[in-house]
Amino acid sequence: MKRRRKTYAGIVGRHHPLVPEEEPSESTTIPLASPILPTPAADGFLGVEGDDIRSATTSMMGHNMDEIVRIKRPVYSQHQFESIYTEEIEEAALREHFIDTVYIPPRPARTCIDLTCQYLPIIVTLHHYRWREYFPHDLLSGLSTGVMRIPQSMAYALLALVTPVHGLYTALVASLVYCVLGTSPHLVVTCQGVVSLLVGQVAKEYLERIHNVRLHNLTHTTGVNGTSADAAIKEQLLGVVLMISLLVGIFQLIFSVMRLGMLTNYLSDPLVNGFTTATAIEIILSQISALLGCEVRIPEDTPPVGVMENFKLIYFAIVSLPRANTYTLIISLVAMVSMAGLKRLNRFVKRRWKATVPTELIVVLMATLISGLTGFQQLGVEMVGRIPTGLPPAESPPPVSMDSILLRDILIIAIVSFVITVSLAKKFSLKYDNDIDANQEFLAYGAANILGSFTGCFVSTSSMTCSNLHESIGGRTQVANLIASGLVLITLLFLGTLFESTPTCILSAIIVVNLRSVLWQLKDLPALWRTSRIDASLWLVAFFAVIFTDANTGVMIGIGFSLITVIFRFQWPYCCVLGRIEHTDIYKNIALTPNAKEIDGIKMFRCEGPLFFSSADHFQSCLYSMTVNPRKLILQKRRYERRLRSLKRFLSIVPNGRRQNAAAVAAAAETGAESDATISVAPSTENHFAPMPETSDVHHVIIDMSCCSFIDSAGWATFNRIVGDFQEAGIAVYLCNCRFAIRAMLSNAGISRIDKRAIFLTNHDAVCAALSDMSRLNERDWLIYDSHARQRSEDLNHRRRHFVSRRPSDASETGQSRFLLSSEDDSSSD
Repeated sequence: MKRRRKTYAGIVGRHHPLVPEEEPSESTTIPLASPILPTPAADGFLGVEGDDIRSATTSMMGHNMDEIVRIKRPVYSQHQFESIYTEEIEEAALREHFIDTVYIPPRPARTCIDLTCQYLPIIVTLHHYRWREYFPHDLLSGLSTGVMRIPQSMAYALLALVTPVHGLYTALVASLVYCVLGTSPHLVVTCQGVVSLLVGQVAKEYLERIHNVRLHNLTHTTGVNGTSADAAIKEQLLGVVLMISLLVGIFQLIFSVMRLGMLTNYLSDPLVNGFTTATAIEIILSQISALLGCEVRIPEDTPPVGVMENFKLIYFAIVSLPRANTYTLIISLVAMVSMAGLKRLNRFVKRRWKATVPTELIVVLMATLISGLTGFQQLGVEMVGRIPTGLPPAESPPPVSMDSILLRDILIIAIVSFVITVSLAKKFSLKYDNDIDANQEFLAYGAANILGSFTGCFVSTSSMTCSNLHESIGGRTQVANLIASGLVLITLLFLGTLFESTPTCILSAIIVVNLRSVLWQLKDLPALWRTSRIDASLWLVAFFAVIFTDANTGVMIGIGFSLITVIFRFQWPYCCVLGRIEHTDIYKNIALTPNAKEIDGIKMFRCEGPLFFSSADHFQSCLYSMTVNPRKLILQKRRYERRLRSLKRFLSIVPNGRRQNAAAVAAAAETGAESDATISVAPSTENHFAPMPETSDVHHVIIDMSCCSFIDSAGWATFNRIVGDFQEAGIAVYLCNCRFAIRAMLSNAGISRIDKRAIFLTNHDAVCAALSDMSRLNERDWLIYDSHARQRSEDLNHRRRHFVSRRPSDASETGQSRFLLSSEDDSSSD
């Protein structure tokens, strides 16, 4: 009887978009190695078809029929596709793309002019500068930011534990160097609160280590008329700060030469935002002594030692309120309220007249004028003191004995200061479509810090408030920073003495008010939690690490946790099982798409991550648990075969205990001696009977490699072991959507056990090939079964005729059957 081929409706059939139309009476299958069909240009058989699409009956009749396209093409394995369309994997391409796992873009040949313009961006800026269009905006921005950075730089110098004039030096030198070497037209480089606090903490901790003493409240007594710290400590503190600036610049210069601008990618925005927010709170707490006008001291034996310093400071600040200087406290509160009101007014003025009110400068000038007229110094209010006029002298930093802790902290300052800058520069570059070269930025900041260390400057970085002001006013280029640097230079040359009677609590009030924009980052946490809980956890870890310890330790904990999250995402990537949406070639995650259904006998698995030494075990465990575990099938098969071998030892046992071979049993059956030839099994063999091993309904496992970017040697070893397990269990493994890197390694002989013919272009190609392969296997099994049955029937008839011709006519049918059965057992055992 002619046997009909088995069809798979919806997968390989008449109305499927990937299978050519056939006559309604015939069912269609696509073989695994299908012949190459004619191209669409030859007879229009393949390709995109849209003429009779309206007559097709599918489950998408609710869609606009003009948007439905039927595509006809053969099932392509990767090997067939490459042979037709000449996709080759050459050794030169592998060397250029580093096997597509690390891509280094080619660098074109550059002339001396190109190199000069690259390392001196100011040349390009001035060459393309539009004076009539750009200069009015740059002039207004330069005047506004210059007026703002004068009091801010003086205030942030207190955080670095140096006198305010060193803040003016930093604002002048760093800004000039960045104007020449920087690549961002919107950054304003000057003193910054977080970095200044880090510099001050590192310098203070270093002096405490080498002197083995506890230094208290250096921020409050750094001024000229401070009395609690002697001149020797001040001189050593300044030397340490300048040496920190020099080493930070050297580290940044080395990073630029080694092209390590990519290091900033490991400090994500949530980490930086959480760190800066917590550091802003720590900066505010560090100004409590200056705002209260009295020293707030934490006893050394206050438990727990070394941690919870910020909470201790809050407690002892509350305890110290009765000792606060009333005039200092009133001046501080009035200054903060005045600046907050002026900044609110400033937003209205900026929207109305595109100008800005110099809030900090107005408050500083008013406080300085009132202080000079009323004599605040006689009331116990601390003043800034003498500010030397003129340019800073060029001197080399004094030598400082280094230790590992100091070098570690300096490296942290170098990276953190640069990351803060790059994160702000990227925000402006995305808004204005500017290119930022991270390695050139390293060069600019390294040169600014190295040159600044010889001119009395501490570590500089971009100022968020000044940069936002420069961008909001409409500043176009770094020419605005040149104008602002001119204002700072005029202040150093002629106006420095005007600020000698400025109360230091005014500078502390400026620090506190300007940290408002940093503290507002707290409102972004709920949205970040809804977007990504891992990023929100990173934000919280960095925040609380700084709050409960200090800035240096907190940033190390944050970086460590950031690396852990990266390892966690790569080591345990998401894995899923894919199913097909009916009447389509679309395959989706069955856990997320209810309409996606699995295909009988096929498991499609996808791991959304690379397969390397860290994720190999996770890949294997997820594959076995989500599809079928071949090792269980192999163990059951081996256990069954072992019991069968044990059972054969006790086969053909006669009642008297003598072992009989198959020939004796056949002879006994031929003579008709039924009682002597009865085959029996000893009772001891009952335990050797084993049930048939369990078989799996899965005949093909398809692994979707679309999300796998690369596989290393350990991953290939695991992958080969997986393929070997499935093959031993009788399950075929197909691959689909393989990327260039994986196919490049597959082309190397001896790496993979996957046959090239088992690698397909898409998921649907692999499914069609798997079903076609299974159909052929079923037909082959039926053909083998039919041939064996036909052969057995012919042998039976032949033996029956032979038996009847040689035996008497009274031979029983039972004897014939026993003879035939024993002969079959004998042949099967042989």
